Formats: sequence, C-alpha cells, structure tokens
Amino acid sequence: MKKILILTTAFGDGHNTAARNIRDALEHICDDVKVEALDLFQASYGAFNTLAKKTYLGIVQYAPRLWGRVYSLMENPVVERNLGGFRRLANALEDIVHETQPDGVVSTYPVYGHVIRQLYRDHAERPFRFITVITDSISVNSAWYRAPSDFFCVPNEATADVLRRNSVPEPQIKALGFPTNIAFAHRTPTPLLPPVRGVQRKILYIINTGKKHAGKAIDRLLDLPDTHLTVTVGRDPELKAKLIERTEKMNGRVNILGWTNQIPQLMLSNHLVIGKAGGATVQEAIAARCPMIVNQVIPGQEEGNARLIKPRGLGAIAKKDRQVADWVEAAFAHRAGLWMEWRRNLERISKPDASLRIAELILAECDRTDRKKIALFEPNARLGPALYRELGVAPAARRGFANAPEQAVPGAHTSPHLPQIVNS
Repeated sequence: MKKILILTTAFGDGHNTAARNIRDALEHICDDVKVEALDLFQASYGAFNTLAKKTYLGIVQYAPRLWGRVYSLMENPVVERNLGGFRRLANALEDIVHETQPDGVVSTYPVYGHVIRQLYRDHAERPFRFITVITDSISVNSAWYRAPSDFFCVPNEATADVLRRNSVPEPQIKALGFPTNIAFAHRTPTPLLPPVRGVQRKILYIINTGKKHAGKAIDRLLDLPDTHLTVTVGRDPELKAKLIERTEKMNGRVNILGWTNQIPQLMLSNHLVIGKAGGATVQEAIAARCPMIVNQVIPGQEEGNARLIKPRGLGAIAKKDRQVADWVEAAFAHRAGLWMEWRRNLERISKPDASLRIAELILAECDRTDRKKIALFEPNARLGPALYRELGVAPAARRGFANAPEQAVPGAHTSPHLPQIVNS
C-alpha cells in the first residue's frame, strides 16, 4: 500500500484545486494507494489562519496593487530564509509524517518546501520522496524553487524556462502541465460546433470579483445576437438572486448558477469563458481548449497567467469591463475567424491529462527502493488525538495509514479527505 500526503492551503483557489485533482488522479489510476490532502495552515493556526485568508481576499479584491507588493516580498532573501519558521505547522507535519510514514509528500504551496528543509536540516536524507507542484505560470515567485525538492512539476515550458534560468537542475524539472480535473482527460468526443452565424454562441461567465458591475456586463453581452450565457456566482446567494431577477425577461438566454463542481463540463460545452486570471481558471480553460477573455488580473502570480493568454493567442485581456463584450463580438465576427485561431492555438498546447501524468510520476517515485527511513522521534513517540481533532480527521491508523488498530476520535471526520479540501 503506497501512502501519499498532499499539502495545500486555501490562500488562492489554485492550491486546493491542484491538491484535489492530484488526489483524484492518484485514486483513479491506482487501487493500492492511500492519499491524504491536508491544509496544515488551517489545522495549525485556526482562527488566525481564517483571519489571514479573509485579509488576503480583501486585499486581492480592493487593493490588488498592494497584494502585488506583498507577493514580491516573498522573494526578499531575509523573508525567504524565514519561510520555514512556521513552528506550529512544522510540529504538526513532523507528527503526521512520523505517524503515517508516507512514501511520498506532495506540496502545492511554496512554504511547505521551506518547512520540510528546516525539519531535515540535520538529517542526511528525508524518509520520503518530495514533489513540488508549482501552480503559477511564468511569474513564478522564487519561494517555489529555493527550497529543495526531488522534482518540480510546472504547468508549461515557459515556466520551466524560469526555473532553468534560476539554476534548478534540468532533471528535476517536469513540464507535465497543471493538474486539472480528470474530467478534461476523459472529455466527450463530440466536438463543439463553431460559433458561426445561426449557431448559438455559448459563453461561460465566472464571477469572482467586481460583482457590483456584473449586471451591466451581462446586459452588454446579451445585446450580442445568438448569445447564451451561463453565469456562476460562487457562494453568493444574494448576487445570484439579484441576477436572476435582472435577467428573468431574457427568454431563457441566461442560466445563473451558484457554487458548482461542474466547471470542467461547462468549459467543455461553451465557446468562451470570461473570468479573472486565476491559476486554476486559466489552466482549466487551456485543458478544455476553451478560449478565455480575462476581465481582471491580480498583480503578482496572476500576471504570468495573463501572459499565457494574450501573447500565445489563447484569448484576450479586457482592461476595462466594457471591453469584454467588444472582444466577444470580435471573436465571433467574420465566420468566427478569431475564435477558430484561438482554438487551434489551444489545441497545440493543451495538456488535459496533466493530473494523471503527475500522479504517475508520484507513484513511480514512491516505488524507489533507495530511500532510507529516518526515525523522527523515539520509538514510543505517538501522534496524540488532540492534533487529529484539530485537523478534523480520524487517526491515521483508522484510515489504514498505520498497522496498529486505534480507537476513532469521537466526532472526528472519518472521510479520508479533509472537508475544507473536498468542498473548496
């Protein structure tokens, strides 16, 4: 039985999305595997972590330029040297590794690599293979690759070049793609009809921020002929109700959705997607071969995602809200010539099976026999039930990670995956 630990956090959707998709891919291709996906920031820092996430989301929405400066601070040598100093997180990770003895550890957030480096600074070798899955493109913060890892999986060759230029050894770089939902790899063979005259032009509009102007943006899009919109508003029932009321006279041309786990299917069945340049959204659009019109770019990590879209001819960047409808009109004009060009470019670079390829790499590394198991504690050291209660999961032995039987923690979540990962 292979045992794999995936480390993530909710600071940005891309980290959890990558972790969730890698977990699903591992379980899809291997019956002999136990996978745990954990947000140790939430488990270790609780209310403070929740406050930090709210602060992050507020800065991203209302002061994006400030976030760009905060993001660049992680590249400061002084800050970078202290990224491994999350003591409570390090203690939790140390306990979990000792209790579960994983064969492989995967990180989808840069700080974990620095914490692991600190944990093993006095050891000759880690007791597990360590793989870092970089969720950003091109504008990659150096915090991702300054800590050692057996492999760095990157979304594309442009990002691989960034690592090469910063002296990451070539054998450690794997340009396997971004780990999107395995639904993209098993997409329906039925082709989407080109959006020429007489064919309904189907547009997916993902609303993340800028909600005050969403109604006006929808009105402009519906002014275009033969246009049908599917709008997702996330977990915002108030906005959903307002948009339903606003569009109730549109004769079925609009479908307003709340939170949904059907984004892969929606992207595969729409001609265009409109949304911010988030890592997961951009990469899912590429996997679906669905041209994208970006309506917002957060300084920092999202700048690289935007640079994937426009220079490579995969869609467009709308600098102002009113430009979104203009770009949609241009894409569908002249027998949808621009849209077809975008689509051909996407066909050339899309890697819809990336999560499966990454899962294969992880499993292959877990099979390596040249690893030494290093005891982190004395033989009688145990992971106490208090930490499991904090994590919200049952003891590892209960889930098959350890051989010795153990009583379940009362009230513990007995699913093999944390609810904040599964439902995020």
